[in-house]
Amino acid sequence: MVTFIAQNRDLLGLIILLGASLSANILLHLTVVCPRLYRKGARFPTGLLFWRVFPEMRRYRDLTSAAGRPLTFYYTGFILTWFTLLLAFALASRVLWLQTHAGSY
Repeated sequence: MVTFIAQNRDLLGLIILLGASLSANILLHLTVVCPRLYRKGARFPTGLLFWRVFPEMRRYRDLTSAAGRPLTFYYTGFILTWFTLLLAFALASRVLWLQTHAGSY
């Protein structure tokens, strides 16, 4: 699998882009969203459970709009999260396509 990815530079580039996007998403969530939720009474696993990202973002949006602050970080995190999910799906489907049609590519 490693040689398969190393031979296809487009896959390697997409994997690097996915890693950068995922790390930026995690960094944004842990440095902006989680501290605000912790100040309002959230418990520790905030930000560590991937299935709670969207409810936490929704709660962050409600807290930020109630305080009258701009929602720039909310929209940035929301768009970045969806971009990361769609990129992961596209990358997985691309890898599966290349593995099943290796001779014709």
